[in-house]
Amino acid sequence: MHRLKNICKSDLLRNIRLWLAILVLIIFILKISIIPYPWPEASPSECINLLPEGGKCGFIFDEAHYIPAVRKMLRGEAANNEHPPLSKFLIMLGILVFGDNPYGWRIFITLSGAVSIYLLGLIAHEFTKSNKLSFISALFFAFDLHSFNLSSMAMLDAPALMFALLGALFFIRKRWIASGVALGLAMLSKTSAPFVLIALLTYDLLEKAHEESDLRSCLKKWMPVLEKVGFVAAAVMLIGLAVYDYNYGAYATPFEHLDYMLDYHSSLTFSEEDLVYMPLTWTNPLYQFPRIPYFVISVEVDGEKYNPVAYYGMQTPLWWMTWLVVAFALYSSYLRLKEGGFPRFELFILCWFSFNYLVYFPFAHLLHRWVYPFYFYMTVPVIALGLPKILEGDRISEAVLYALLIAQVAWFFLYFPVKPQWFIDFLLLVHAPV
Repeated sequence: MHRLKNICKSDLLRNIRLWLAILVLIIFILKISIIPYPWPEASPSECINLLPEGGKCGFIFDEAHYIPAVRKMLRGEAANNEHPPLSKFLIMLGILVFGDNPYGWRIFITLSGAVSIYLLGLIAHEFTKSNKLSFISALFFAFDLHSFNLSSMAMLDAPALMFALLGALFFIRKRWIASGVALGLAMLSKTSAPFVLIALLTYDLLEKAHEESDLRSCLKKWMPVLEKVGFVAAAVMLIGLAVYDYNYGAYATPFEHLDYMLDYHSSLTFSEEDLVYMPLTWTNPLYQFPRIPYFVISVEVDGEKYNPVAYYGMQTPLWWMTWLVVAFALYSSYLRLKEGGFPRFELFILCWFSFNYLVYFPFAHLLHRWVYPFYFYMTVPVIALGLPKILEGDRISEAVLYALLIAQVAWFFLYFPVKPQWFIDFLLLVHAPV
């Protein structure tokens, strides 16, 4: 019996799914705890068209676009057609279940953000086969403050990333049809999701090119993947748009809707007078974009100023490791290819990184398209994937890894968006930023 208990305990400790589920639950509870902040002062009817000043609607950042659009959709009006509808339908579902209040707006978005942590851990395990590295990857992403804040708002990004990671997990497991369906749902959530599809297809094409000696054989093996993943994803997106357009009378065909979305986003250009935080400032700790206040409440008591509610867009210690992860992936790929092997893990990181981050450099610098630091949210998972792999092995490297993880967690709580009074008092006592 004693031996059986030891075996069960050992299996429990090795159960990566269980530990990932516990981590997801912790993050979800933290997200739930901050949902009521801010709470709207104005009624829903006052916050649909011309919004009152002073943050009375209780919206954080771009919720001011999406929640009014969802309210119009609930009345049967087509709204916000420049963006795909699925994330907005999740917001709508929350409102129907929990009411037109912050719980309704944010509940399914926060759930999507929490589930993404679990999916990232599983993807890490597919590549590393290490419970420790997989859990550390999930920890880095779970305690990424910017990602936490963005996936706690009623915006499009969290569902898009959740479906994208699910599609990537199926893709790695070569479950092509399921991957295509999940990626189609990601594309129905946000217009940037096709970059994930392109990254995964490019990754598989490179793998086929490594396996085959000539281009024809390579393309012959790759085309079924393109059909089962790419065409299925496109079909799911088109069907979803068609259902939306038919029910709301928005467009005659989903192709007209796609054409409108492309025209709209192509028109979003900036001039030399505009302040734009270029992509390099998202990852460069020496030349970074300034802290962006998404929603901040300032208070002054007895001469002490502090922010009890402060949702910021900002870099985290994980973001500072971006180019180190990329350099490692490039060098490791070179060594693996030189030995005749295929660098699956490294090329997965590089393909995802290229099409979800580097793509914004020509967009911004050549096409003068508006870009925003929160776009990096789609890239953060692969940085969290790569960093533990770099620093595994010797004691010094692992000490650095754990120091970075501690810094990531400390940063998370230091700038946590809604602080209890006892924590504020402590931060004021030690003269930390509040």
